[in-house]
Amino acid sequence: MKRITIFLAAIFFSLSLALPAIAQQDLPPDPDMSGRLSANPGGDLILIDALILRPLGLASMAVGAIGAAAAAPFAASSNSEGQVKRELIEKPYWFTFCRPLGESDF
Repeated sequence: MKRITIFLAAIFFSLSLALPAIAQQDLPPDPDMSGRLSANPGGDLILIDALILRPLGLASMAVGAIGAAAAAPFAASSNSEGQVKRELIEKPYWFTFCRPLGESDF
């Protein structure tokens, strides 16, 4: 257990040192979207997305479906089925399956 804790702490600290370097990158303006900056995601972001974020998205879809089923009677009585559907089902679905791989704008 001690080895796992030390290993995870080492990974956390090494990643925290890399974040300021990523923040210093200048991004060119995107001609299609006014005011937004664009950059093609690097291989590291694609791997993190594919190996960590997408499986978490699948798990959030399952939790959202269970939550939507539990909230269905209350949503029906308050006439907010659309909001429950959008927040608990559609957003996790979009995050997991519809956004481009490596894009972390969520």
